[in-house]
Amino acid sequence: MAGNYSWNVLNAGADDPIIPAYNTPEHKYNLSFSARDLDWKIRQGSVGYLISHKWVEGFVFEGSPQFTGAIPSYRLTDAQVTWTNNEGDRTIKLGASNVLNRKVVQVYGGPAVGRLIYLSATVSF
Repeated sequence: MAGNYSWNVLNAGADDPIIPAYNTPEHKYNLSFSARDLDWKIRQGSVGYLISHKWVEGFVFEGSPQFTGAIPSYRLTDAQVTWTNNEGDRTIKLGASNVLNRKVVQVYGGPAVGRLIYLSATVSF
């Protein structure tokens, strides 16, 4: 299990030139659960997994005047399953970012992004 929390506050004066483009939520966190080399009685290999949950507090995104606006709070959950053969030279990963397909906007004026599913195969020679 792993996790982290970020608290982001600028402590510079109001005349600091970076403040209008800071574009960072004040609070955010993520939690992850993972395991590897699990013996799930799968022939010729072992299995691992990773599940990660992220929450980001809403904030005001400041770009040029036409690209300044609110980004709402959002949550994302990612998951991945990995199989590795006994020799360790072949790995297959199947996973998804934003498993629950929650449409989120991370940049004001940008698209609402949903789920991304991927499959990866790696062979070492």
